[in-house]
Amino acid sequence: MRCPVLIAVFAGITLTANAQLTLLPQAGFENSNTKVSYNNLPYFSPVGQVQPKFSLRADYKFKNGFSPFAGISTSRPSVTYSFTDPEKGMTEYNASMGNVQAQVQAGLQYTSKPLFFKKQTSSTSKTATTKVEGITSNHSYYSSRCGHYSGCGAKKSSTAEKTKSQNKGWSLRLQPSAGIGYIPSSSEDLVINPAGSQNSYTYNAGNNKTTFLTGMGFEFAKNEKRLFTLSVNYFKGLGDNLTNFTSESAGKTTTTTLNSKLSGWGASLGIPIGFTKKKTSPQQKVEQKPKYDYQKYKTECRYRCRKTF
Repeated sequence: MRCPVLIAVFAGITLTANAQLTLLPQAGFENSNTKVSYNNLPYFSPVGQVQPKFSLRADYKFKNGFSPFAGISTSRPSVTYSFTDPEKGMTEYNASMGNVQAQVQAGLQYTSKPLFFKKQTSSTSKTATTKVEGITSNHSYYSSRCGHYSGCGAKKSSTAEKTKSQNKGWSLRLQPSAGIGYIPSSSEDLVINPAGSQNSYTYNAGNNKTTFLTGMGFEFAKNEKRLFTLSVNYFKGLGDNLTNFTSESAGKTTTTTLNSKLSGWGASLGIPIGFTKKKTSPQQKVEQKPKYDYQKYKTECRYRCRKTF
């Protein structure tokens, strides 16, 4: 039942007017910071976690600037923390970065109006028109002669000024966003491997399935053409990976507690690919100027002028 409902919602979004679909492939780096707490001692980072990152995001922008987004990204937040002696696990251990995983992302984004690096130029055009009973400025001579008399029906020439701003040059749009990331497949928090008389323990720190995402995008454009987007993101793991186990050594039982927390940031560069529905403009009607008898107009103008005096 959920699948048809989701399909219907997606179809309703795609058919909404005044919206624009954008695909944003991105490449950059991610700096995860996975910290481990051993037996409730202060957290520490066992290994550095700077690695490349690739993602693909699709957003559907509405007229008010808001746009829901969905995408997929590579993620490598986990750290494998291995040791053999639980009593010395704080000092004698091996740590390495976990495997690359696929993270599904969804959330909401807002796109601001363009901010131009230079002031917008404006072009002013003056149009002078003279109308005499539906006849345009082609009759300037007779209109000037008869325009002084009320009976000739001439209208004084009017000047219309039109100012139109030209949005040219480089511009910047701000794109703050917030959402949730989810990793469908993840390993167990603790794996115990029997090795003869002594077991080995592997703790998968930063093994968070759900992550809070937030960030800011900077979309650069030139002459209203979007060129590239620079994004800076921050993420934080939701929940914790608290686990504990007991072990025996020389007739002594030891309880070990492990916990971890995840956060980090990253930066990426992408090229937006827009899909906008073209608006059909109504065909402009071409007005045909009526044929006018200048000789008849000349005679009528003289008659009216004489009648006035």
